[in-house]
Amino acid sequence: MKQSILIVDDQKANLVALEATLSELEDVEIIAATSGPEALSILLKQSVAMVLLDVQMPGMDGFEVASYMRQRSKSRHIPIIFLTAINKEEGYLFKGYENGGVDFLFKPFDPFVLLSKVRIFLELDGRQRQLEEALSKLKQVRTSNEVLLRSVGEGIIGVCLKGTITFVNPAAEMILGVHSSALIGEPLYQAVIVSTHNAGRAGWQDTKLYKACSEGKAYHSDVGVFRSYHNKMLPVEYTASPTHSPSGQFDGAVIVFKDITERKKIEEKLHYMAQYDALTELGNRNLFNSALNNSITYSDHSGQAFALLFMDLDRFKQVNDSMGHDAGDELLKEVALRVNRCIRDSDILCRLGGDEFTVIINGEFAEKASVRVSEKLIHSLSQPFEIFGQELYVGASIGIVYYPELGKDSSELIRNADMAMYQAKHEGRNRYRVFEPNMKTQVEESMALEVELRRAVENMDFKLHYQPKFDMTTGEIVGAEALLRWWVGGKPVSPVTFIPIAEETGLINGIGRWVFETAAKQVQVWSTMFDLPDGFRISVNMSVQQLQDPDLLDTLSDFISKCNIQSELLEIEITESLFLERTEINLRNLAGIRELGPGIALDDFGTGYSSMGYLAQLPLTVLKIDKTFVDNVHQPQGSAIISAVVALAKGLGVEVIAEGVEQEDQAKKLIELGCVTAQGFYYSQPIPAEDLEVLLEQSLLRLAAPLEGTTGSSS
Repeated sequence: MKQSILIVDDQKANLVALEATLSELEDVEIIAATSGPEALSILLKQSVAMVLLDVQMPGMDGFEVASYMRQRSKSRHIPIIFLTAINKEEGYLFKGYENGGVDFLFKPFDPFVLLSKVRIFLELDGRQRQLEEALSKLKQVRTSNEVLLRSVGEGIIGVCLKGTITFVNPAAEMILGVHSSALIGEPLYQAVIVSTHNAGRAGWQDTKLYKACSEGKAYHSDVGVFRSYHNKMLPVEYTASPTHSPSGQFDGAVIVFKDITERKKIEEKLHYMAQYDALTELGNRNLFNSALNNSITYSDHSGQAFALLFMDLDRFKQVNDSMGHDAGDELLKEVALRVNRCIRDSDILCRLGGDEFTVIINGEFAEKASVRVSEKLIHSLSQPFEIFGQELYVGASIGIVYYPELGKDSSELIRNADMAMYQAKHEGRNRYRVFEPNMKTQVEESMALEVELRRAVENMDFKLHYQPKFDMTTGEIVGAEALLRWWVGGKPVSPVTFIPIAEETGLINGIGRWVFETAAKQVQVWSTMFDLPDGFRISVNMSVQQLQDPDLLDTLSDFISKCNIQSELLEIEITESLFLERTEINLRNLAGIRELGPGIALDDFGTGYSSMGYLAQLPLTVLKIDKTFVDNVHQPQGSAIISAVVALAKGLGVEVIAEGVEQEDQAKKLIELGCVTAQGFYYSQPIPAEDLEVLLEQSLLRLAAPLEGTTGSSS
């Protein structure tokens, strides 16, 4: 008898390669499946000699498939060889063996080795079959056919030429929950088989079952329905075979059937797993693709447009990295609940994977509805989440497209929605954008810029400029902020453009280390050149991503030691976005930085997410008043806010600095309100280190001149 091998891999190229290798085997049927659910569905209906099973597959991995196989008696003993391109660790291998694997092959594998192992298991399967056939022949020694009919586990019903039930075995009684006395003598199609057409005594000879058997053929149904106890419907699989009189005349049929309720449940579960995301219970990529194609078909027939929203969470990676994947999963479930509350019952919400979600909006006013839904989503997801006792802020970026205006098929719609979402992220996140044709050019330019940025990072082809901070009452330079500058093709690239790319690609950590070390070396040089005033500090900006680096403190300590610098000459600037990432590692690293000696300044204070309770937990030394408040310093509201920040700083025992001072009257008003330290174009733009040295020298000479004059007159 021909043997079968089931090969399972989500990559079709791998399946083709496996089939080509196994084609050398004679009398072997190769059955292919591209997913775990498909493989289990095949195993429900077909026996195989062995399974070659890929480990890493989306949705249901190889270990889960093996676990399901071991739970079913039919597939429990089928040999499984796991195929994997990852992890050779002992614990990983043990997991495979624990789930029923008999061997591991690591990709790329030697075809000779694979064939050798497969032949061994095929030979064992062949011997097992021979043994089972021998045992079967022994069991065929029966006293009569009646004993055989009454001893089998499957239900058996006999009918005569008129379609009347003449025999019911005990297994049939048990499966149907009806005694044979209530069935014998009754028409088959009234008492047992449920049919969609009238198949009583008058129509028995018109049934497919009768016609097949009368022609000497068997009739089989995978999905029949029988009537059981109290008229309940029972799903069955059955085969009807013709019976003949001693003279060879067709005289009826025997129906062998089995209850497939469990199989139907498993098939329904597999169908659900193939269509829905296990974590959020939203539709998955398969359901999304199907729904999108259905919407396109309906739109083509009705002429009614629909909208597709492509949504990606902001800062989700930081949550995963800092709090772990369990916290990330909990966050995704909470996001799914919120998104569901923002959409209509007729809208279709799916999770494609990771932190990517889609919403299909059908209906007469789909375009207007897409904007309203996007605004509701952004507002809802901007509110804090409480995950494992910690308050987190996430936000979302959304891309919108309309069919057929902004995409002629599903692929183009998805691609354009993704571009619009990317543009929303590029413009600052936590917003939505409708796709525009020129976005393709913008995305391509951004990708090209990313390539250039990666090249620049290899050689750290950047420069630092420094914006001095002044005591507005004396004109003294009391510090400076180090600002990153980058040129491509001789033209400056705005940090607003390239810093988000650096953060998204993970390049920011390497850049940040270079900035800190370069600034530390520079301030060490200045400390030897000049008699710097007390409290002089060079501040360096640090992103939340850098702050979550577990090696941050060791790195900073090494730089300070290597530069042989007084750590008090340095300052770390963080922004209010830190309030979106209130994680333990952030607080621990900030406390560690302060213990090393550098000051800690909170930039852009008052513009977004500050919490007074959380503010008190931070080891701050400086509050920086944002430029938006400085611009309104002469307005009652702006003046009141600045006065409040100055009072708060005094209460916390920290300094206060005003950013973006561009006019003399702003400086005077700030001094009047109690803020004496500032930076801004009124005093100086960011300048190269050598230009700042000139300003430092002038500042120190100007301050020293009165002292020298006083000393000279008294001598």
